[in-house]
Amino acid sequence: MPKLKYYDTAYIYVEHPNAVHGRHGKDIIALHETISSDIPGLADIKGVENYLANKEFGIHGMTDKEGNIAWAHGFGNAVFWQCGGVNERSIGIEQVSFPPSNVQEAKAYWAGRSKQIRATAKLVAAISNTWKIPLRYSGGDAPGVTSHWSVSKIYPASQGHTDCYPIHLGGYYPAIKVIQMAKIYKAAGYYL
Repeated sequence: MPKLKYYDTAYIYVEHPNAVHGRHGKDIIALHETISSDIPGLADIKGVENYLANKEFGIHGMTDKEGNIAWAHGFGNAVFWQCGGVNERSIGIEQVSFPPSNVQEAKAYWAGRSKQIRATAKLVAAISNTWKIPLRYSGGDAPGVTSHWSVSKIYPASQGHTDCYPIHLGGYYPAIKVIQMAKIYKAAGYYL
Protein backbone atom coordinates (compact mmCIF):
# COMPACT_ATOMS: atom_id res chain seq x y z
CA MET A 1 0.00 0.00 0.00
CA PRO A 2 1.45 3.42 -0.94
CA LYS A 3 1.98 5.88 1.90
CA LEU A 4 0.80 9.33 0.87
CA LYS A 5 3.65 11.82 0.42
CA TYR A 6 3.02 15.10 2.17
CA TYR A 7 4.60 18.10 3.86
CA ASP A 8 4.21 17.56 7.62
CA THR A 9 2.65 20.57 9.38
CA ALA A 10 2.54 19.00 12.85
CA TYR A 11 5.25 21.40 14.06
CA ILE A 12 2.76 24.28 13.71
CA TYR A 13 0.43 22.72 16.27
CA VAL A 14 3.31 21.80 18.57
CA GLU A 15 4.27 25.49 18.50
CA HIS A 16 0.61 26.58 18.88
CA PRO A 17 -0.96 24.10 21.33
CA ASN A 18 -3.97 26.42 21.89
CA ALA A 19 -5.09 25.62 18.34
CA VAL A 20 -5.85 22.04 19.46
CA HIS A 21 -9.15 21.81 21.35
CA GLY A 22 -9.02 18.18 22.47
CA ARG A 23 -9.11 14.86 20.64
CA HIS A 24 -12.10 12.97 19.23
CA GLY A 25 -13.02 10.15 16.85
CA LYS A 26 -13.69 11.17 13.24
CA ASP A 27 -16.35 10.18 10.71
CA ILE A 28 -16.55 13.22 8.40
CA ILE A 29 -14.10 14.84 5.98
CA ALA A 30 -14.93 18.55 5.61
CA LEU A 31 -13.71 20.36 2.48
CA HIS A 32 -12.80 24.06 2.62
CA GLU A 33 -11.39 26.87 0.45
CA THR A 34 -8.84 29.29 1.88
CA ILE A 35 -9.79 32.33 -0.23
CA SER A 36 -6.12 33.32 -0.42
CA SER A 37 -3.47 33.82 -3.05
CA ASP A 38 -1.60 31.01 -4.79
CA ILE A 39 2.08 31.34 -4.01
CA PRO A 40 4.53 28.93 -5.69
CA GLY A 41 6.01 26.23 -3.47
CA LEU A 42 4.75 25.67 0.07
CA ALA A 43 4.52 29.35 1.07
CA ASP A 44 0.74 29.43 0.56
CA ILE A 45 0.23 26.35 2.74
CA LYS A 46 2.62 27.50 5.48
CA GLY A 47 1.14 30.98 5.52
CA VAL A 48 -2.46 29.85 5.85
CA GLU A 49 -1.67 27.21 8.48
CA ASN A 50 0.33 29.66 10.61
CA TYR A 51 -2.40 32.29 10.28
CA LEU A 52 -5.06 29.81 11.46
CA ALA A 53 -2.94 28.53 14.35
CA ASN A 54 -2.23 32.09 15.55
CA LYS A 55 -6.02 32.59 15.78
CA GLU A 56 -6.43 29.25 17.68
CA PHE A 57 -7.94 27.62 14.61
CA GLY A 58 -6.38 24.71 12.75
CA ILE A 59 -6.65 22.34 9.82
CA HIS A 60 -5.69 18.71 9.44
CA GLY A 61 -4.66 18.80 5.78
CA MET A 62 -4.22 21.18 2.87
CA THR A 63 -3.64 21.13 -0.89
CA ASP A 64 -2.63 23.80 -3.38
CA LYS A 65 -2.75 24.50 -7.12
CA GLU A 66 0.62 22.80 -7.72
CA GLY A 67 -0.64 19.57 -6.16
CA ASN A 68 1.28 19.94 -2.91
CA ILE A 69 -0.25 18.11 0.03
CA ALA A 70 0.18 19.00 3.70
CA TRP A 71 -0.86 16.90 6.67
CA ALA A 72 -0.45 17.45 10.42
CA HIS A 73 0.99 14.03 11.31
CA GLY A 74 -0.17 12.86 14.74
CA PHE A 75 -3.06 15.33 14.77
CA GLY A 76 -5.62 13.35 12.76
CA ASN A 77 -7.92 13.02 15.76
CA ALA A 78 -7.31 16.61 16.95
CA VAL A 79 -10.30 18.87 17.35
CA PHE A 80 -9.54 22.00 15.33
CA TRP A 81 -11.95 24.87 15.01
CA GLN A 82 -12.51 24.61 11.26
CA CYS A 83 -16.14 23.62 10.64
CA GLY A 84 -18.61 24.75 13.29
CA GLY A 85 -21.17 22.11 14.23
CA VAL A 86 -18.90 19.20 13.28
CA ASN A 87 -15.50 20.28 14.65
CA GLU A 88 -15.23 17.28 16.98
CA ARG A 89 -16.09 14.63 14.41
CA SER A 90 -14.52 16.08 11.25
CA ILE A 91 -11.14 16.11 9.58
CA GLY A 92 -10.73 19.35 7.67
CA ILE A 93 -8.98 19.83 4.33
CA GLU A 94 -8.26 23.39 3.21
CA GLN A 95 -7.68 24.00 -0.50
CA VAL A 96 -5.66 27.10 -1.33
CA SER A 97 -7.89 29.02 -3.71
CA PHE A 98 -9.57 32.31 -4.56
CA PRO A 99 -12.47 31.41 -6.86
CA PRO A 100 -14.68 34.09 -8.42
CA SER A 101 -18.04 34.73 -6.78
CA ASN A 102 -19.92 34.01 -10.02
CA VAL A 103 -20.91 30.30 -10.08
CA GLN A 104 -20.07 29.77 -13.77
CA GLU A 105 -16.65 31.41 -13.46
CA ALA A 106 -15.97 29.47 -10.25
CA LYS A 107 -16.79 26.19 -12.06
CA ALA A 108 -14.25 27.09 -14.75
CA TYR A 109 -11.74 28.10 -12.05
CA TRP A 110 -11.93 24.68 -10.37
CA ALA A 111 -11.92 22.88 -13.74
CA GLY A 112 -8.49 24.42 -14.30
CA ARG A 113 -7.03 23.10 -11.06
CA SER A 114 -6.64 19.42 -11.92
CA LYS A 115 -3.41 18.93 -9.92
CA GLN A 116 -5.12 20.26 -6.82
CA ILE A 117 -8.26 18.17 -7.34
CA ARG A 118 -6.07 15.03 -7.68
CA ALA A 119 -4.09 15.98 -4.57
CA THR A 120 -7.30 16.53 -2.60
CA ALA A 121 -8.69 13.19 -3.83
CA LYS A 122 -5.48 11.42 -2.73
CA LEU A 123 -5.69 13.04 0.71
CA VAL A 124 -9.39 12.15 1.02
CA ALA A 125 -8.58 8.53 0.06
CA ALA A 126 -5.73 8.27 2.56
CA ILE A 127 -7.93 9.70 5.32
CA SER A 128 -10.72 7.29 4.38
CA ASN A 129 -8.37 4.31 4.48
CA THR A 130 -6.81 5.41 7.77
CA TRP A 131 -10.00 6.44 9.63
CA LYS A 132 -12.56 4.26 7.80
CA ILE A 133 -14.62 7.27 6.72
CA PRO A 134 -17.01 6.32 3.89
CA LEU A 135 -16.49 7.87 0.47
CA ARG A 136 -19.98 9.25 -0.14
CA TYR A 137 -21.29 12.80 -0.08
CA SER A 138 -22.78 13.80 3.24
CA GLY A 139 -24.84 16.84 4.08
CA GLY A 140 -22.75 17.11 7.23
CA ASP A 141 -25.18 15.18 9.41
CA ALA A 142 -23.90 11.68 8.55
CA PRO A 143 -20.51 10.02 8.02
CA GLY A 144 -18.83 10.79 4.69
CA VAL A 145 -17.30 13.68 2.76
CA THR A 146 -18.94 17.09 2.98
CA SER A 147 -18.31 20.76 2.28
CA HIS A 148 -18.34 23.71 4.64
CA TRP A 149 -21.26 24.98 2.53
CA SER A 150 -23.35 21.89 3.35
CA VAL A 151 -22.49 21.99 7.04
CA SER A 152 -23.54 25.66 7.15
CA LYS A 153 -26.98 24.67 5.90
CA ILE A 154 -27.72 22.62 9.03
CA TYR A 155 -25.43 24.00 11.76
CA PRO A 156 -25.66 27.70 12.68
CA ALA A 157 -22.19 27.40 14.28
CA SER A 158 -20.73 27.34 10.75
CA GLN A 159 -21.86 30.95 10.30
CA GLY A 160 -23.03 30.74 6.69
CA HIS A 161 -19.76 29.64 5.08
CA THR A 162 -20.01 28.95 1.36
CA ASP A 163 -16.74 27.01 0.85
CA CYS A 164 -16.87 24.25 -1.75
CA TYR A 165 -20.52 24.79 -2.78
CA PRO A 166 -21.01 21.48 -4.66
CA ILE A 167 -21.93 21.36 -8.34
CA HIS A 168 -24.47 18.60 -7.70
CA LEU A 169 -26.32 20.96 -5.33
CA GLY A 170 -26.29 23.93 -7.73
CA GLY A 171 -22.82 25.30 -6.98
CA TYR A 172 -19.36 25.24 -8.53
CA TYR A 173 -17.11 22.83 -6.60
CA PRO A 174 -16.60 19.30 -8.08
CA ALA A 175 -17.23 17.39 -4.83
CA ILE A 176 -18.56 14.25 -6.53
CA LYS A 177 -15.56 14.18 -8.88
CA VAL A 178 -13.21 14.40 -5.87
CA ILE A 179 -15.04 11.50 -4.21
CA GLN A 180 -15.00 9.39 -7.41
CA MET A 181 -11.27 9.96 -7.81
CA ALA A 182 -10.72 9.25 -4.11
CA LYS A 183 -12.38 5.84 -4.56
CA ILE A 184 -9.72 4.97 -7.16
CA TYR A 185 -6.89 6.10 -4.86
CA LYS A 186 -8.49 4.30 -1.93
CA ALA A 187 -8.57 1.06 -3.92
CA ALA A 188 -4.87 1.61 -4.68
CA GLY A 189 -4.33 1.59 -0.91
CA TYR A 190 -3.23 5.15 -0.16
CA TYR A 191 -2.87 5.76 3.58
CA LEU A 192 -1.33 8.31 5.95
